Amino acid sequence: MIIRARAVNEEDKQERRCAILAAAEKLFARLGRPVVSVAEVAERAGVAKGTVYLYFRTKEEIFLALHEQWMGRLFDAFDSLFEGESRRLTGPIIGREMARCLLAEPHALVLASSCHSVMETHIEIDAAHAFKRMLAGRLMGSGERIERRFPRLARGTGARLLVRAYATTIGLWQLMDTSSRWRKIEDAPGMEVFKAQFPVELEAALVALWRGALDESK
Repeated sequence: MIIRARAVNEEDKQERRCAILAAAEKLFARLGRPVVSVAEVAERAGVAKGTVYLYFRTKEEIFLALHEQWMGRLFDAFDSLFEGESRRLTGPIIGREMARCLLAEPHALVLASSCHSVMETHIEIDAAHAFKRMLAGRLMGSGERIERRFPRLARGTGARLLVRAYATTIGLWQLMDTSSRWRKIEDAPGMEVFKAQFPVELEAALVALWRGALDESK
């Protein structure tokens, strides 16, 4: 059923925008790829195609908004990890917890790996700047929490460690692409080095990153 009535007040507009994003995320999670059309999203959300364009200028802006939501959930989880003093935190504990959070939504990793190139070619500069401002704010806030938990870390180190953890995650994800096309190549003799389990490699990489950072801060 298509809902054609236009949202008028801000509460209705926000509800409509959230419904569009929820529909897009369900589609993306089911298909496991970012090639979803505005028409598909509109149909899933129960709105006219033109209604989607009232909130998002392109389908890529929808993907960026989904990526922003996922980043928000990640930062909330990371903040909870570093908040307070009741739990003892070590490099291995932080690495394993971060890996668990990052692996909780596999479709979000697919989306994240494509968002950087999308911002260069299909996202208006104001939308890209808004995303970057949000990201910078969350990075600084979460980084300061890390530095309060580990006072020996130099100022600004917390945010840099989060950037490195994210870059490591996306880099590994892209390198270990499990699409059918690449799987055929990696099954060939001499390609064994590429055959590994992403969850295992991600946890090992993040544990090493945080263990090294905290050891060096002593």
